[in-house]
Amino acid sequence: MQTIAIYNNKGGIGKTTFAVHLALYAAERRIRTMAIGLDRQGDLVRWLSRGEQLLQNGMVFERGKYLQVAYSPMEVPPGLQGFDLVIADCPPAIEVVDEVDANLWLVPLDGRLALENLGNVHGTICSVDSRVMLVLNRCDMIGKRALAALRKAVHQVPGVTVRGTPIPATPSIARSAEYYKPVWAVPHGEGTIGDRAIQDLCKDVLTASGFGDRC
Repeated sequence: MQTIAIYNNKGGIGKTTFAVHLALYAAERRIRTMAIGLDRQGDLVRWLSRGEQLLQNGMVFERGKYLQVAYSPMEVPPGLQGFDLVIADCPPAIEVVDEVDANLWLVPLDGRLALENLGNVHGTICSVDSRVMLVLNRCDMIGKRALAALRKAVHQVPGVTVRGTPIPATPSIARSAEYYKPVWAVPHGEGTIGDRAIQDLCKDVLTASGFGDRC
């Protein structure tokens, strides 16, 4: 079983968007997946339940044959067996890092503050048994000079992999949360730049986690 934790100690950065799309992409490829909402806001649970589930600690429901969803604020539920993949949508809280034993930490970055916040947990998540992938997300909005400076800075972070292709800010990705659907299922979403970017990200992350033959 592989565990992917989507984390940054900054809110509003795209963690839930990444987590939801990874979970749905994996399940569509028959990878037995558990998606866990560790954030008390429960946005992952609302999204994957299409807004139909009330938030109750410890709740678990089936989104489909290959996807189960759990709401478990700040702690990974015990007894996760029978899954190929666990995806944890983490809150912007330093303490959650000690609660998650991840094989891969997926860290979205939308600017300088998001990168600097990584410094608070860098030594913990860059442990011997974990890998860290940094992904620039919506950084086309910060301007060319700021983006160039950010690109230079992320490549100076030790012990991490920097994904070369950023995720752009697009209307189709923005609509996905409004419809509680993946970008490829929203109106005018399939085949767009945002759709291709998100699906390429999912493929890269799952390949890095050993599921390349399923992507």
